[in-house]
Amino acid sequence: MSELRRHIDVAVIGAGVLGLAATDALARRGAEVVCFEGRRPGQGQSGGLTRTFRNRHDDEDVVRLVADSLALWRDWEKRCGRTLVGSEGTAYLGFGESDAAGLDTHGIAHRWVEGELAPEVFGPLRPVSGRLLVDPDSGAIRSRRTIEALTSWVGDRIVSEEVHGVCDPGDGGGVELQTADAIYRARHVLICAGAATPRLAAGVGIDIPLEAALHARPHFRVRDEHASGPLPCWVDRSGEFGPMVYGSPIGTTGRYVIGMIGKGVDVPMDGGLPPGTEMEEHVRRLSRYVERALPGLHPEPVGIRVCSMTKLPAGSDAIGVWHTDGVTAVTGHNLFKMAPVLGELLADGAQENRLAGILARCTDRATQAA
Repeated sequence: MSELRRHIDVAVIGAGVLGLAATDALARRGAEVVCFEGRRPGQGQSGGLTRTFRNRHDDEDVVRLVADSLALWRDWEKRCGRTLVGSEGTAYLGFGESDAAGLDTHGIAHRWVEGELAPEVFGPLRPVSGRLLVDPDSGAIRSRRTIEALTSWVGDRIVSEEVHGVCDPGDGGGVELQTADAIYRARHVLICAGAATPRLAAGVGIDIPLEAALHARPHFRVRDEHASGPLPCWVDRSGEFGPMVYGSPIGTTGRYVIGMIGKGVDVPMDGGLPPGTEMEEHVRRLSRYVERALPGLHPEPVGIRVCSMTKLPAGSDAIGVWHTDGVTAVTGHNLFKMAPVLGELLADGAQENRLAGILARCTDRATQAA
């Protein structure tokens, strides 16, 4: 039987942004690493054109991880010769002084702007009743460009095979992976497979409380008079204009994406696509929001992305990384911004068969209901 097994040092399952970042970090360390992906890299939860790099989070460890990522993003930009994180900044409405505690703790620049001056910070936004928290050292991630860069660096370490299962045979010969074409044994397996992570991790006794859902993100066109003005990323939890939302410019395309945040804004998948969804109503709510809050955008959508997303009990900003001997599994949502630093930490953990303390703390909190 041994001749039918293929032996590798580190196996990474999933070629989304985290799997690619970890594979790249391992390759730079000289590790023998293979990244398994059953479809084109970046086509799962890492798909789409834009994400938000923002510093403000409730968990101060997450703030630290994001802050540490920015320098690594700049290193990536030097390697590929292109902008990956823009300089648009982020504006927040419905936040108070306590919400900036993590920024204060880690010395991250921010300021407050009175509501009547809101259009000076975010051109399409009408004046608002509350203050804006402004995070200038943030901006829109060019997500597709990032995936293209990582894929080029990783190169032929990506194997186009879907992993069906992971298990520990208990014979001391490493962790086993089964694909359609081969059986592999690896010293360490790193599972970065999005919604499939709990199923794969269960094979080695890791129980991950992850929920999968569908999420609508319509795109709106910026009116010509605001095309050259300030277009920061946006988080509004004030309720002043209806739903709580987030937003981001799509690079320099003249389009802006808006999505809802909070409870009841996603369609649970329950293991598969539901027979019908409420996406059209979600899009209508966001169009009404744009009419009320963002007159500088045309309220009729010009495109939409329906995303698959995963959430841990603590909410959409939670990150969870589970470790057992020979296997590490990472899950969560909104992790794209942290990909450079998570790639480094996961690579170190795979080489040393351990879990970084900061990731263990984040995981403990991620399993607590929000």
